[in-house]
Amino acid sequence: MEDSEPFELDWLLRCNLEELIASVRPMSDKNCEQIVRAILDRIGGPTFEQLLARIVETMIPRDGRGPPTNSDEFYFAIRDLFPQVPPENDVLGRLLCFAMRMCQLRIEKNRLTAH
Repeated sequence: MEDSEPFELDWLLRCNLEELIASVRPMSDKNCEQIVRAILDRIGGPTFEQLLARIVETMIPRDGRGPPTNSDEFYFAIRDLFPQVPPENDVLGRLLCFAMRMCQLRIEKNRLTAH
């Protein structure tokens, strides 16, 4: 991904929703992480670890409820970490798409190795 990264990142940040979904689906967790880090480098904000901590906190609420079933809850959970990004810009939704896919793949991988 190194040589084509700027072009690929630019394309991933402007493609339509169907293209985004089709692009994310076959990616590995490592590719998703690289894209999350590249987006964070581009837009600024929290560290990769801070972003993941907020996502995990949202997945496992302290009040004992189950994880949110609505993706908007994850979006609103991270929104305050990026005050510099205008609300009408969909970069945070795309960032969250890659981060959530990475988390999903890593959880699945850990379940398989735990058995």
